[in-house]
Amino acid sequence: MKVRHIIFFLFFLLIMLSSAAAEEKDKTEELQTIKEERLETLKYGIDSEIITLLGKMTDEEDKTLADTVAEIYGETSNPDIMKAAVDYFVKMEYSGATDTAAVIIQNWEDESFDSLSSALRYISAYPDDTTEELILPLTDNDNMTLASSALTALGKCGSEKSVDHLLDLIDDDDYPDELKPTIIKALGDIGSTASLDLLIDILDDVDEEKSWRWNACEALGKIADPEALPAIEAALQDKDTYLRSYAVKALAEFEGPDVEETLIQSLRDSFWRVRVSAAEALGIRKSLKAVDILKYKAEKDPENNVRMAAIEALGEIADSSSLDFLRELYSKSTTKASIRTKAAEIIIEKDIEGSVETIIGVLAAEWSKDKSDILGYTCKFLSKAKSPKLEPVFERMLGYNDVAVKIYGIRGIALNNFTTFKDKLKTMTEEGVNNSVRREALSAIEEM
Repeated sequence: MKVRHIIFFLFFLLIMLSSAAAEEKDKTEELQTIKEERLETLKYGIDSEIITLLGKMTDEEDKTLADTVAEIYGETSNPDIMKAAVDYFVKMEYSGATDTAAVIIQNWEDESFDSLSSALRYISAYPDDTTEELILPLTDNDNMTLASSALTALGKCGSEKSVDHLLDLIDDDDYPDELKPTIIKALGDIGSTASLDLLIDILDDVDEEKSWRWNACEALGKIADPEALPAIEAALQDKDTYLRSYAVKALAEFEGPDVEETLIQSLRDSFWRVRVSAAEALGIRKSLKAVDILKYKAEKDPENNVRMAAIEALGEIADSSSLDFLRELYSKSTTKASIRTKAAEIIIEKDIEGSVETIIGVLAAEWSKDKSDILGYTCKFLSKAKSPKLEPVFERMLGYNDVAVKIYGIRGIALNNFTTFKDKLKTMTEEGVNNSVRREALSAIEEM
């Protein structure tokens, strides 16, 4: 009798294992099918289908077909596909198609502006020894839009060897004045100390074009040479409210207690853009001295943009006082929704372990709602967080009635490798389940 039971058990176990293996094979084959479908669309689909798919692959950070996208980029003449491909390459940090971009730039006379613009953006992100020489001639192009794109690209990848050419263009009376602010910006992006005197002269000249002074101030901040500090501080007293904003941003690049105090005082400026710039600068500096005034601005400033900037600054500072304050803002149902969601994003990113209890408490009041922006955004941020304490939250997300929330739950489970959910995820790959949910579940199972 016992032998029969053992034989029966072994037979039953064999059937179960075979079934599980077959199921795993089906899931793998389905994922392979998805990849094959995407490959076929890239190779044979109409332009609009390819553009849509590239956007989706970019959002999903799907790197599996990067080489195929590079082939499409080299073959297509559709500038919209080229742009979508470059967006994909930049997001994926894929440099394998820069040679194609270089050929597009070399043959600029035969290319549309959109194709050239995306190629310049791409090649400037992954420059080599020939990139500057390739871009420089386009800065003199009669098409001002193309010349502007070339100047911007040169700023991103250029070096001091391009500076003499840029300075010559500024001094050239025949060169379009409309492009000279872009040159000034490029000099700052390059970090050109050779242009320091020129930029200071432009900033100091109250009769100069406003856009020239704005860009000169920004450029001096990027160069961050102490010699420029007096001119930038003087700009803080200028009647031009926008210039004061640029001056505050520039100050963020300089060290010293006097600079920090100046930035704190700038939070009291009557122009909201100056206050935003000051908050951003203090966040970059992680100024503990500014925490109290930033809290005040986060709650009581009359401009929402300033409140949001103050919240982000507190998140950058991220000391215990700032994080406790942000958790409190998130917890209050009377807090404006945009501020609550921004606070949620920060506490999840900066201190998930210390924030789980607060988050669970907030979500407890949101689960019963058919539609909740607070819940939706919180779940989105949680899908990128790691903590063993999140297991019950992700389980609740799987059972929620919103497809996006389910997907966020699946992503969070995969990221945290919560293998206890494998069986539940398998049920979400069955026929009749929303296609997006099924694909996320399949992907998650494969990762675990």
